[in-house]
Amino acid sequence: MSFSGIKLGKDMEFTMQKSKKAMTIRILSLICCLGLMTVFCMHDVAGVTASAGTLYELPADTTILAKSALVASLGATPEEDTILFELKPDSKRSPAALVRLMVGITAIEIIREKGIDTGKVTGTYSSEAFNVIAGHDLASAQMVYGEEWTIKDLLSVSMITTAADACATLSIALSGSHAQFVARMNQLAGKIGCQNTSFANVTGTDSASQYTTTKDLYKIIRYSMDYPEFEPLFSTVQYTVTPVKEGTKRTFVNTNDMLRSTTPYYYSPVSFGKTGYTSSAGRCLASVARDSGYEYLCIDMGEPNIDNDGKQGAYFRDTRTLYRWAFNNFTYKMLLNKNEPITQIPVALAWNKDSVTLVPEESFAATVINDLQPETITKKIIRNSESVDAPVKKGEVLGKIELYIKTDQKLGEVNLVASESIDQSRVLAVWAQIQLFLRSPWFYAGLALLAILLIGYIILNIVHNRKLKRNRMKRLNRFR
Repeated sequence: MSFSGIKLGKDMEFTMQKSKKAMTIRILSLICCLGLMTVFCMHDVAGVTASAGTLYELPADTTILAKSALVASLGATPEEDTILFELKPDSKRSPAALVRLMVGITAIEIIREKGIDTGKVTGTYSSEAFNVIAGHDLASAQMVYGEEWTIKDLLSVSMITTAADACATLSIALSGSHAQFVARMNQLAGKIGCQNTSFANVTGTDSASQYTTTKDLYKIIRYSMDYPEFEPLFSTVQYTVTPVKEGTKRTFVNTNDMLRSTTPYYYSPVSFGKTGYTSSAGRCLASVARDSGYEYLCIDMGEPNIDNDGKQGAYFRDTRTLYRWAFNNFTYKMLLNKNEPITQIPVALAWNKDSVTLVPEESFAATVINDLQPETITKKIIRNSESVDAPVKKGEVLGKIELYIKTDQKLGEVNLVASESIDQSRVLAVWAQIQLFLRSPWFYAGLALLAILLIGYIILNIVHNRKLKRNRMKRLNRFR
């Protein structure tokens, strides 16, 4: 073999070794890229989570003269209440002395916050209190300047009567000024959820800035009933005050004739209530009645002072009519039993279960008409999703059921929960993750990147091989 042949052989061997080394580097680079891509995609996959209106009308032969009214059946909680009848429940009207309902609960909250001993702390009738009531034809307790009462006496007399002087004195004694007390009333109204209510004074004087609705009054009373101090303020039939200073001992009688057995309007089921009247507001009455385990709340606003027959007391008679209608025509019925099977929902990722039964989280009962036919109740089932993935825990909320009368008048709703626990199959869970990854955009992006890398690799190899071939041809040509 000639020297030139030996040199050519060595050059070709060197070139082939260099080519193999370059190819090895490319393959290792490709493997690294794929590895990084796989780690990135799997990391991302690991972060993916598998997946009231009026119910009833009054009988045709029953009429009331109120401009606005509401009757509600009271349950153990406000959520269990049922509005049975409404007449213009959102109509804004002057509350007259029904404002004392808000005065009462506002005073109770202030007394609690400040830790006031209502039997010892006092309030004094002053010129500021006089200015609150001056110029208005308001009922009063005939307090004199400098007359001093305990907070308990001021609060009690303000509620069972329409004593404007006692109420103004109470507001100043508790908040420092009448204006600050009224501001607190409006703040509390917002907290309770009153949407059409504004207060301008504690006395019930008509004002463009003082109005409420039967619906908002219902909310105020319902909220206040959680305070045990509230009801006695409006149920006391007679109250005697002995002033701490100045004035004379005197007795006051509740203005709600439905509480007093000596009046023609007495109605024994009535437990407590408040009356109100101004020429603009008309006769108003808000009250609660209880009998035989049933409890109803009734609010009448805008009743005439004299009815069509020239008689007074229409608001008492209409309230009694509404209560009798409620007590005689409604009953408390169990409509859903706890653990009663309602429906099923498909379950995925479980080995031996393909569905779980949903049951009410709790029993549901409501006040309904006595002759209610079961077919008139519509049950609307709402699932949180079309299916669920195991594991499922017993009692887990997976939907709810809504109950309606006549398809559009809602009685209430109850959560639907899983009746049993269902374990997850690890095999099915892993397979689901794989399927999820295979359907994910990252998988297709990875395939596209891999295709690009492979195409690039092929192109580079073709270019490289052609270059090697040209180099070999050049060397061969030099030795020819």
